[in-house]
Amino acid sequence: MNRPPPRHAPTDWTALLSGTTQPRVPLGGFDATTAGLGSIVGAGAFVAFAPAAAAAGPALGAGLGIAAVVAFLCGLSTFQLSRAVSRRLPEDRGGDATARTAARILLGPYSGFLSGWTLVWALLLSSAVLALAFGTYVFPEHPKAGAAGAVVVMAAVNLLGVNRGSWVTRFIVAFVFSVLAFTVVVLFNEAPHQPLRVGAEIEASASGVLQAAGLLFFLFSGYTRLATLGSGVRNPSRNLPIAIPAAIAVAFALYWFMDSSMLAYYGAAALSAETAPLLDPLESVGAGVGTGAVILAVAAAALGGLWSLMESAGRTASDMAADRDLPSFFGWSRESRFGRGQTPWAAEAAAAAVVLMLVVLGDLDALLGMASFALLFYAAITTVCAFTLKDRTRYAPRILNLAGALGALLLALALPPVSISLTLIILVAGLVVRLSFRRPRTPRTPPPF
Repeated sequence: MNRPPPRHAPTDWTALLSGTTQPRVPLGGFDATTAGLGSIVGAGAFVAFAPAAAAAGPALGAGLGIAAVVAFLCGLSTFQLSRAVSRRLPEDRGGDATARTAARILLGPYSGFLSGWTLVWALLLSSAVLALAFGTYVFPEHPKAGAAGAVVVMAAVNLLGVNRGSWVTRFIVAFVFSVLAFTVVVLFNEAPHQPLRVGAEIEASASGVLQAAGLLFFLFSGYTRLATLGSGVRNPSRNLPIAIPAAIAVAFALYWFMDSSMLAYYGAAALSAETAPLLDPLESVGAGVGTGAVILAVAAAALGGLWSLMESAGRTASDMAADRDLPSFFGWSRESRFGRGQTPWAAEAAAAAVVLMLVVLGDLDALLGMASFALLFYAAITTVCAFTLKDRTRYAPRILNLAGALGALLLALALPPVSISLTLIILVAGLVVRLSFRRPRTPRTPPPF
């Protein structure tokens, strides 16, 4: 029988974002950093640099640095908010409670809806980006068909309730990281032998660098996984404030070598025109080994990301239905056939349908811009919530929350106008519909922070 999940059941969407669940044995500082790094490095690295190069030109590294700094500031705010929520609401520890529940308590029920609605669309748009990355590399002749097939397959996996083990995540992270590092070596090695590409050079500008930073923020959005580990880490108050910047710094170093090597190989103008920039240089590795490794890495990262992102979107929508922020239909669930717990099949099916529509109708660059805007807007809501907290720590003063909010909004507004407009239409439309209905009172009164 279809029935909604228990009210206020904890939903660790950020763990699902990286494809893992809360670890049974608390992690040490090094292991937490490794887990966070695995959440950050993913399929976005294979497709995000070309549109960013079109905006920033040779100043691509500056945009990457700004994106990393904003991610660090938002990561500290997310950890601070998660820490406060887990203390006051231990039954809602981590994950979705980090921003949606906190926004509902601190800023009001409609702010909580806007936070959750933004999160759902950030996950859906990110899923579409990963699906198209899969199609672009694996099925270059028919990228949309390949992307649609990936969405259908991973939606079926989620509807069956298949859980993704931690060993799968470790394998994907190790393999993808190794392939990207190998690609950097090949790019630098082949760059001196490339003919001079003639074409209009892209001039660097402040607006272009900020736009590139907004697009490249997509590469660091997995910081939320690490920032909300909470009780999954030994002595989180000491280890997480160290692990967050450490993981972002290691990811930044990898990405910086990637953008430097691609600029050396292509040049900014030629790089901006590439849809799959890592395939051509790897053809120099004999017998198709290089291109085969890249294709396998993209497939592993994209399918793993789709698996977790669409599941996370479905579970977040189901939780919003339990809070009467979405129609009760999205709360319909059943026992998982493979794995444990309930599968919110209605919300999962709806999420897959939306992603499929985005893949068929959307363009990779436009969807990347929309996903980045939604992620940055969600990060801004999180930092605003953290700014209002009274229970503070010495390493996260209000000035850092304010800097994170301003940085996230600045990068969001620097994105292409079409991406901003389309995403705002979706978010505002949802909020208008929500404002049209009275929110029933809930018997539960959350304690103040």
